[in-house]
Amino acid sequence: MDETRSVRVTRADVREALMWALERDRPALLAHRAAVHSSKSELTRRRADKALVAQWRARRPDSGKDSAPRE
Repeated sequence: MDETRSVRVTRADVREALMWALERDRPALLAHRAAVHSSKSELTRRRADKALVAQWRARRPDSGKDSAPRE
């Protein structure tokens, strides 16, 4: 059976994705910021968060597996 990842994005996921983007993908960070700050819609923010977390998950070294805590 294939492992499926929850589509729900937690605050911790968003925080990790933002820190990743801050360090490694400035265009992704700026795109997220522009989307969030250009609209006061909660739906827009959730979509921007979900897109950023998807990019972060796809580019992580472990790519899809639960990561071990950082040292």
